Amino acid sequence: MRKRLRDRLSLLLAVPLLLWAWPGTEADSSRVTVRAIEYAGSEGEMPGHLYEPGGTVRLPGVLVLHTLTGPGPNLEAFAKRLAAEGYVTLTPDFFALHDFGPDGRTDHPLILKDLDGALEYVASRPRVNRTRLGVVGFSFGGRAAVSYYAVTSHPHLGGALSGRAARAEPLPARVQAIRAPLLIHHGEADANVPVEQARLLHRAMLAAGKSSSLYTYPGADHLFNFSIGPGVRFDSTAAELSWDRTLRFLDSHLKTGQ
Repeated sequence: MRKRLRDRLSLLLAVPLLLWAWPGTEADSSRVTVRAIEYAGSEGEMPGHLYEPGGTVRLPGVLVLHTLTGPGPNLEAFAKRLAAEGYVTLTPDFFALHDFGPDGRTDHPLILKDLDGALEYVASRPRVNRTRLGVVGFSFGGRAAVSYYAVTSHPHLGGALSGRAARAEPLPARVQAIRAPLLIHHGEADANVPVEQARLLHRAMLAAGKSSSLYTYPGADHLFNFSIGPGVRFDSTAAELSWDRTLRFLDSHLKTGQ
């Protein structure tokens, strides 16, 4: 069941990476409800928040994946804003039961299994069209989104994935397994993750004949669209431009032709 779900995943979106509203059926963007949920993860019940806009029409489902510091107000604000645009969004907390230290192993088997459960949960919601699914990730979450698809779908790995096997290949070498379109946003002044990492992944995707779009933002730092809390490196121009591009990308792949 879950392998088939991955095979149908029609979108993979990484935001600051390494990152059916048809006429007459629009969601009620004036009312978004949020509730705390639990879903089956790799080692037990995992917590998260589910956001749903008003209305009754079935909508695309999108996972919104957190940074290495875990969920927070910036992530939840993004998920709620995206829900208001006609999506059912879920923000899982991958660190609720696991502690992976500062390395942020996005290809750890426990993380991949947790992602499996989160994707299945959002796909099973009554309001969600399970053939229209996407993933958005910030920093750690962006790499997790790509790792999930590239590693769990890798034709030569399969089955249970050991930590050593998961790290055996660099991410750009796994792109053959990716069938979903990819969008990457990256600040050119990113002091945490060099923008060249995004360029390497983008070039690998194109060389493999995959669909990939890369936007870089001059002067923008890591997590440039996070505006809440101390120590943020918010860039309003880059944030709004990346938001507009993200919406167009999501709409074109998850709403068009439904």
